[in-house]
Amino acid sequence: MGGSPPSGDSVRSVKDYRRQVATSQKWPTKPTSHPPITFSPDDAEGVHAPHNDPLLVVLGIGEYDVTKILIDTGNSVNLIFLGTLQKMGVDLDDIKASSRTLIGFNGSSETILGTIRLPVRACGVTRTVKFAIVSTKAPYHAILGTPWLHSMQAVLSTYHQCVKFPGTDGRIKTL
Repeated sequence: MGGSPPSGDSVRSVKDYRRQVATSQKWPTKPTSHPPITFSPDDAEGVHAPHNDPLLVVLGIGEYDVTKILIDTGNSVNLIFLGTLQKMGVDLDDIKASSRTLIGFNGSSETILGTIRLPVRACGVTRTVKFAIVSTKAPYHAILGTPWLHSMQAVLSTYHQCVKFPGTDGRIKTL
């Protein structure tokens, strides 16, 4: 049948190549530029060093200021706990059913109850965040991972214990 050199000869490779081209055209080739985000010694004011503290923050979720939110760059999903939703008074009918299983770093698995989209506010910026809902007991009210960090274009420093956002002077300090 013959195909173009980068995609090979099979029908599947032609379709894969076409899909790759279509997908790459949807994404900008160069990210929008923002002023550099930097951290200074002032950002570490009040942080007792040395430390191994997790990055815990307070953020607006829905209509509430939610405490004990863990920022975790190792998480590829944003999590909220069923108990947190219940305390917030969120209508559980808004949960979209799902039976996906999440695998932890230690190999343990947890089936999510569903997903929900909630507005999350930080430094004057609001993003609608898709959360996976779990009923596990945890010392946190929610865990925000790389999906949230990327949507906010945020940069965090565990050393300075804060998160900064492009185009603003805003930063979130930890608890």
